[in-house]
Amino acid sequence: MTDTLDLLRRLSEAYGPPGFEEQVRKIIVEELRGMGYMPQIDRLGNVYVEVGEGRPATLLAAHMDEVGFIVRHIAENGFIKVAALGGIDPCTATGSEVVLLGRRGLIHGILGSIPPHLRRGEAQEQKPKLEDLFIDIGAASREEALEMGVSVGIPAVFNGGFRYLGSAVVGKALDDRVGCYVLLEAFRQAEPPRKGKIYIAFTVQEEVGTRGAHTLAARLKPDYGVAVEGTIAADTPGIPEENRVTRLGGGPALRVMDRTMIADSRLLGWIRGVADSIGVSIQLQVSPYSGSDAGRMILAGAAVAGVAVPVRYIHSPHSLALKTDIEATIRLLTSLIENHHMLS
Repeated sequence: MTDTLDLLRRLSEAYGPPGFEEQVRKIIVEELRGMGYMPQIDRLGNVYVEVGEGRPATLLAAHMDEVGFIVRHIAENGFIKVAALGGIDPCTATGSEVVLLGRRGLIHGILGSIPPHLRRGEAQEQKPKLEDLFIDIGAASREEALEMGVSVGIPAVFNGGFRYLGSAVVGKALDDRVGCYVLLEAFRQAEPPRKGKIYIAFTVQEEVGTRGAHTLAARLKPDYGVAVEGTIAADTPGIPEENRVTRLGGGPALRVMDRTMIADSRLLGWIRGVADSIGVSIQLQVSPYSGSDAGRMILAGAAVAGVAVPVRYIHSPHSLALKTDIEATIRLLTSLIENHHMLS
């Protein structure tokens, strides 16, 4: 990994909710140009480079966007009501710091809701809903909020800082900035494929329906597609073993199925064989309630699978991943690129 994990820090700290991925895209484009490539950017904002020629053609894609919010109403008293951009649990979001990407720059605020001890009747027993949330930026009126740069339609994201925590890293948006990071690092380290073509891609709007991957896969028409993710690790207290999806320390997660796809058995077997040949332990992931960009690649006719870094607490203000899992995923992706000629 170049310059330790500084690139991952920059990716994590960049603000990039669905449809507003500019900051993340700028970092990725600079990295690709630094490797000597001229990345292409399509009308939606997907970024990709093409290496090699002929068949098979394989698309490796990580998404740039993170879950966030969009302003839908500014109240007379200055509080801001929002809609979600992606799947967010109001229970984990309440009380967290957010940043609005305002018309005049960044605006810091706090996500609030009615405190539990002030709820009455049935509401006292219920969890807060997304429509109950509001952002408090310290404005006393709508006019003051407007003067600060707030307007309907601007986005907001969590404002979690990046730090080391023992053998782990903690930061916001590791779903999927850690996927972007491992894909960039693998591409940096890998020898070019001996046969066929590889697309290294970074997609937009995954968190709101894998829209960028839909457009990109339809255009490129790959034979194979691999979604590169920061995925659910639920190896925490209170979660039964059968519901933990993946665990930290188990190495890269190889996605067997989710609600949008079933992995191709041949592709799955090839990835497992590559992992075994380089001594990388993998864990198999079955996620019947989640999806990924691979679900769009399969609709474009590709045989698909997914490779992911296990991450705790995704879609929340802070998430956590192990350095060893990150390193192992880079090794696996590097070897997949270099052994691409083995696919037929």
